[in-house]
Amino acid sequence: MKKQLVISFIVCSLIMLTACAEQKETNEPGPLDGLFAGTELSYEEYKFIMEHLVDRVKKMNIDDSLLEKWVVRAVGDERLMNKRDLTKEEAHEKAEYNLKHYEAFMNLAENKYHISVTEEELDAWIEEGPDQSEFPQQKAYAEALGLTMKELNHEHDRDLYKQTMVMEKLQLVLHEEYDTTDAEEVRDRFNEEVVDQMK
Repeated sequence: MKKQLVISFIVCSLIMLTACAEQKETNEPGPLDGLFAGTELSYEEYKFIMEHLVDRVKKMNIDDSLLEKWVVRAVGDERLMNKRDLTKEEAHEKAEYNLKHYEAFMNLAENKYHISVTEEELDAWIEEGPDQSEFPQQKAYAEALGLTMKELNHEHDRDLYKQTMVMEKLQLVLHEEYDTTDAEEVRDRFNEEVVDQMK
């Protein structure tokens, strides 16, 4: 149960990151439209999608490996959530915004609220959580990137897991800071602080 909550939180964090970004609407259908009719996809379907996404991003020839990682995430989120492909410009814009949002989130948590996570805590958390489960989407994503599951969890997605851990610690502090027990209000108000930090 805890593992599923962790994965759910990570997915929600990704959605929150991309939802904060300004979106440009386009009526152009993506090449994979119609593939996502069902809510549950098989490993083979995820594999096809993830290989397509990673291949698209590789063709963008992004020199910065950190930005490339965030572009893959942005393109993947848009494809899986909204069933459309981002243009190269949209992908860059969204990835840059999401990276900036992530950095502001982490800086605010550490500098204002004094919340941090040690590398040892993070390793233990990953070993007890994400390492214990293997989901079709996650496995397909790792393979499309040419990574093992351990490399995906401990290296590639380490930043997202760290953010999840920070948010877990931050929750109690923010409930007190904002004087509310409403988790949605806490999330929204902290997100406003993060966006203000980005200016």
